[in-house]
Amino acid sequence: MSVFYSVISVFAVVSAALLTVMSLKLLQILQLSSYRARGVTDWFKSTKLDYPIRYFAAMFFSVVPMIVYVACFGKYEYIEYIGLVFYLINTVMFIAITARQKNKTPLKFTHRVIRLVILSAILFAGASFGLLFAGQYLYVKYSILGLMPVLIPFVTLLAHYILLPFESLNNRRYVVKAKRKLNDMPNLIKIGITGSYGKTTAKNMLAAMLGKKYNVLITPSSYNTPMGIAKTVNNSLNGSHNVFIAEMGARYKGDIAELAKIVKPTYAAVTAVGNQHLSTFKSIENIYETKYELVKSLPHDGIAAFSADNEYTLKMFGAAECGKILAGKSDSGNAEVKYSDVSFGANGTSFKLMCGDDSVEITTRLLGRHVPSLISLCAALALKLGVTLAEIAESVSLLQPVEHRLQLIQNGDVTVLDDAYNSNTEGSAIALEVLGAFEGTRIVITPGLVELGEAETEANEHLGRNAAKYADYAYFVGARGEVLKSGAIAGGMSEDKITLCASLSEAVEKSGAIAGRKTILFENDLPDNY
Repeated sequence: MSVFYSVISVFAVVSAALLTVMSLKLLQILQLSSYRARGVTDWFKSTKLDYPIRYFAAMFFSVVPMIVYVACFGKYEYIEYIGLVFYLINTVMFIAITARQKNKTPLKFTHRVIRLVILSAILFAGASFGLLFAGQYLYVKYSILGLMPVLIPFVTLLAHYILLPFESLNNRRYVVKAKRKLNDMPNLIKIGITGSYGKTTAKNMLAAMLGKKYNVLITPSSYNTPMGIAKTVNNSLNGSHNVFIAEMGARYKGDIAELAKIVKPTYAAVTAVGNQHLSTFKSIENIYETKYELVKSLPHDGIAAFSADNEYTLKMFGAAECGKILAGKSDSGNAEVKYSDVSFGANGTSFKLMCGDDSVEITTRLLGRHVPSLISLCAALALKLGVTLAEIAESVSLLQPVEHRLQLIQNGDVTVLDDAYNSNTEGSAIALEVLGAFEGTRIVITPGLVELGEAETEANEHLGRNAAKYADYAYFVGARGEVLKSGAIAGGMSEDKITLCASLSEAVEKSGAIAGRKTILFENDLPDNY
């Protein structure tokens, strides 16, 4: 009996180690989903249960050989356990095969992930030991250990839910610290920026404008979650800063309200309302209400800037009870800040920016028809905070494109338009229009649009039509390729100019065969949870 307990203890530990490694993909998806379990189940659905099927295969090819082995050699006391080798071989093969797959966004071993890994390993060890122990009373004996691979999703999510109360309290501790730090700086100008798209670009624009007069701190990259804002405040904000600009993102109703409670902004800017993340919001009305949470959080003497170029932000302007400014095209009747005479091309964008009787010529390297709208929106707040039109013009002339957001990269005869960070219906249309402004062969590489719920198919068909309008060749990547292709053909693109690819690397390799001067637009690059 002592031999039995020694054997199953060793195998339980070995099994736990292997199963924990097999579960790392699920932890990566959980992390990409902001630690929402729903993100894992949505990933299962979007990938047609790819990983659950793999786990089932690992289970099947472990259990069957072990049962056969037990049937043949189970009566031999010292060699019966050799059958466990089948389980080890299958789990090691699973790990070896999946390790060859490259992740676009690798799992980051944060303190939270390390805690999840440790707890998962303990649960896997306990479950493995329990199955091995129970097996002594069954004819199949230890063969039931082979069931463990199909239990990986359940054990991983169980570990997540067990730790969730602690993680929530831990996160709250950082958030409370950030709120206290912000409250201790009463003279700090706090600005929140939200919108379905354009948030990061607008944040950088406003920071450049206000940088002419103030010492500005912004949330870096896309730190637009409670922990991202708290981390920025706790680690970077100091007494020398006059202005703090927080980008605020959302996937569910209430997300912006939660961020606004942390920052307590006195100024706000709303770039636009569109159908991005429609699958989680369920309706455009919910998106509108969520973005409007920022406006409702402002004090009565606060000031919010709205774009007149979007029907929903225009509606917000009418509803807002705080101080408010409207910015948009020259024919926007109520707009305080307006723009006109827009021209754009491969080298950037230029237009006239006007406020009252004053005007200035704006020239920027930023690409796209949306740029004047964002600049005028940010200029409206900057002017309220004492920055002049001349200073605004100078600041935006020096702006560089945000990485992966219509970023222009030149490499000999190949020009890359990197718009891979994310995409939406409006953004993809703008990016393709920019592509059309370039000379030579024009190529688009895209996996299409996601998180649009029932509107996703129609949106991707429309994207395909736009690709046909502005691109000479299209490389459609992944599961939405057929829908994109049908849209492109309907838009007039020849089928021989369309290539369906399984991966981004395949699309890059095949597009590289096109010789001569060319411009390649990378429109969206889906993370691993799509």
